[in-house]
Amino acid sequence: MSFLYPTFLFALLTIAIPVIIHLFSFRRYKTIYFSNVNLLKKIKRESRKKSQLKQLLMLLARIFTIVFLVFAFAQPYMPVENETQTESEEVIGIYIDNSFSMNALSEKGQLIELARIKAAEIAQSYPTGTRFRLFTNDMNPGHQQLLNKEQIFNIITTIQSSPSVVPVSLVNNRFNVLNKTDDTNGTLFLISDFQRAISDLGNFTENSSRLWFVPLMPNQVNNLYIDSCWVEVPAHGLNQEETVYVKIKNSSNEDYQNLPLNLYLNDSLKSVTSFNISEQEEIITTLHYKNVHPGIQKGRIEITDYPFTHDNTWYISYFVEPRLKAVAIFEDNTSSREGLKYLNALFQDDDYVTLENMNVRNMQISKLQENNTIFLINPSNFSSGLVNELLATVKAGASVVLFPSETISPEINNELLTAFGAGTISELDTTAMEISGIDFENRFFADVFSERKENAFNPLINSHFKFNQSIRTEETPLLWFQNGDKALSVLPFGDGKVWIFSFPLDSKNNSFANNILFVPSIYNIVLNSLPDQKLSHTIGDGESWLLPQTLNTNRESPLELHNPETGNRFIPEMMVSPRGTQIGFQNMIESAGHYLVEQEQVTLAALAFNYNRKESDFRYLSVDEINQQIKINNLQNATVFDNVSTNFKEELKDIQRGRQLWKWCILLSLLFIFTEALIARLWK
Repeated sequence: MSFLYPTFLFALLTIAIPVIIHLFSFRRYKTIYFSNVNLLKKIKRESRKKSQLKQLLMLLARIFTIVFLVFAFAQPYMPVENETQTESEEVIGIYIDNSFSMNALSEKGQLIELARIKAAEIAQSYPTGTRFRLFTNDMNPGHQQLLNKEQIFNIITTIQSSPSVVPVSLVNNRFNVLNKTDDTNGTLFLISDFQRAISDLGNFTENSSRLWFVPLMPNQVNNLYIDSCWVEVPAHGLNQEETVYVKIKNSSNEDYQNLPLNLYLNDSLKSVTSFNISEQEEIITTLHYKNVHPGIQKGRIEITDYPFTHDNTWYISYFVEPRLKAVAIFEDNTSSREGLKYLNALFQDDDYVTLENMNVRNMQISKLQENNTIFLINPSNFSSGLVNELLATVKAGASVVLFPSETISPEINNELLTAFGAGTISELDTTAMEISGIDFENRFFADVFSERKENAFNPLINSHFKFNQSIRTEETPLLWFQNGDKALSVLPFGDGKVWIFSFPLDSKNNSFANNILFVPSIYNIVLNSLPDQKLSHTIGDGESWLLPQTLNTNRESPLELHNPETGNRFIPEMMVSPRGTQIGFQNMIESAGHYLVEQEQVTLAALAFNYNRKESDFRYLSVDEINQQIKINNLQNATVFDNVSTNFKEELKDIQRGRQLWKWCILLSLLFIFTEALIARLWK
């Protein structure tokens, strides 16, 4: 026990007053003479013992009255954890959880409003001159600077809900780092609803800071929300059938039947379905539609649920190429020109695919990146510049199709195959053999054949290359010969693909060029050469977006992000990397929706942003569970407020100055006064 005003303890010397009164009696006695006083002497001896006991008890009552009265003025207290929290060099940290879940209601009102009130009460309980740090989900560096009392009050009143989601460990660890940098001690108050998704007490770093958990518990909350969304094929072509998968979660204790799920594309209703979902369940449902218009596609998927509506909509966006560009690189030899003739015949007068021919002798290598597909028709050599440009183009999302030449040594073809990490050529098999195997299960051949019959086509190939097997390659065979050798395979590389035939495209193998298998194989290669596109982004995840090389941008002019709904515009960060130019969003995006990428008032692309769904899972840690987590993770300096709705200010005073005992001293002093009066009045 300690005292706030120990100098008052000198008043304990007044205890001498009742002691002196007890030792010296100032009452005068009158002597009366009797003839026989033996009986009176006996009575006097018996009465004196009782009188001495009575006087001793009254003396003790008076002494304790004075002692506890002096203690009350000295204001005794019990320090929290054997140490006070009033050191002037201490920094007080306050974290206000301002995520969307704090918009829930409790019996006392909205949680975010209660959090602001509790934070103000905490700041008010400390004396003038105390230094503060304020933390919110926005992790504003300005709030984390040392603030005085007036400054933190002004900031607390302006805090609003934020889409950002941060774990509580990030706040704690950041507070410790700042204190270590400034060489200060600290006490951190964490005011939150402590959702399970963010309450990662196991990630708290060891520290000497005092931790106080201030849980704000809402009323029972029911929430139905869209958790995530993805597509079957992340590349999007014109007239392509789209399949959109939607994961829906029900965090309530109610069952829902025949609820509508709507998909809007460019503000027009595109697809509708219904779903059933049980309590505390998640389901995956699908939506189907076709891309009938080229260009930027801005979509949203919606359900209806109250009172939380921020997670009822999922925004998507992608780009449909109006035309696909392909280039065929050939050489001045018979074999190469024969193969070029077959490709030109296939794409002649095609409205969707444009095929350009490039002679290897005078081609512009830098123009390769403008194409979706690059056909290498029986090449006899690969320059280092061509190989490097092909690598960069495929990494960016394009496709390279290799028809190997038989007239050169396998080592020349292997130079290119090795660069892409593909299996290398081992030898040439001159035995004529039919293509008899088709991977019907691969989406490459989806909706191509009305019937799936083995050995239905059987184009005869005069000779083909055999390849070395490599366990490290991700190569997938699509066509194969009777003996199991691959005829066509695909290999992912970067964001693009490498398509490898095991035979040249020339008149010797015209059985394949004239076969019904030729058209879907070559045409689907071009259709599947679209780069994968990210359907949506999550606000606050620190993601970036790689600017497609096919976009014609002016590097001298800045890019802008524009939200047509809110009218907000801002210039994002630009980062140049070996893969291209990346756009960084940082904490610029505050609301979900579609954002247009513009340059000089020209729209280049559209990006979709959604709120983080961690805030949609309304499951919380109770006070007992928080205490259990504190014990499990050995957070020795952590304490939980059991009930922040009652006597919160008194609890804060106990934190600041320890457990105050002066009220108990007053009560005990009055008790001993009352005891003395009872002894004097009732003791006969």
